[in-house]
Amino acid sequence: MKIENLKEFIKSTKKSKSTIIRFYKKNPDLFKKTTFKNNKRYYPTEHIKYFDSEVMHDENKVLILQNQSMKNLINGLMDRESLPTRLWYLDWSLIFTVSYKLEYNKKSCYKQMCGLYDLLDDKYGNETTIRLFFTTEPFAERSGNHNHFILHIGNEKLHKKIITDVMDYFSSNIVNVDTYDPFQGYLFYIAKSGLINEDWDLFGNNLVEDGLK
Repeated sequence: MKIENLKEFIKSTKKSKSTIIRFYKKNPDLFKKTTFKNNKRYYPTEHIKYFDSEVMHDENKVLILQNQSMKNLINGLMDRESLPTRLWYLDWSLIFTVSYKLEYNKKSCYKQMCGLYDLLDDKYGNETTIRLFFTTEPFAERSGNHNHFILHIGNEKLHKKIITDVMDYFSSNIVNVDTYDPFQGYLFYIAKSGLINEDWDLFGNNLVEDGLK
């Protein structure tokens, strides 16, 4: 852990000595993480962020989003027989968002998802179980639509290859990918109302065994 003496900490935080002292009086749990040696108090540099209102604002926004995700998760799990709840109890691997540069309508987005699943199933279907659940959603600030989808890839050794394939498939578009976290409520976010075969769909080479058909 990197630490600074008071003079250095004042310079880093751009706050006065009195402001820093008041802060630690109000936050004794953080004060316990400071260090006293050679008759000097040293402060962890990781505490600098607490004196930056913009950083704290950004962290607060993240907490709000996390709380909303947890609310979505709890509300979704209350309906035990719903498709999203049944899907939540299954294993998932990766989450993606695809923002198309062209103004795709829903049918075009659906074709993109079908094409992606067919590509992965043709290439890896004999090596692993594959499951893809997606939704199509309109852009808030421009015309056209984008896709959110989650993938299950049973063979973890194929994850990196499949991420590369997805990126190549959507190479002319903006793609975000992350590891799936069941406690973020992401699945319930994309499981919105709409028409199957248009707004959303579920593909897989093991759906019967998963109890989904």
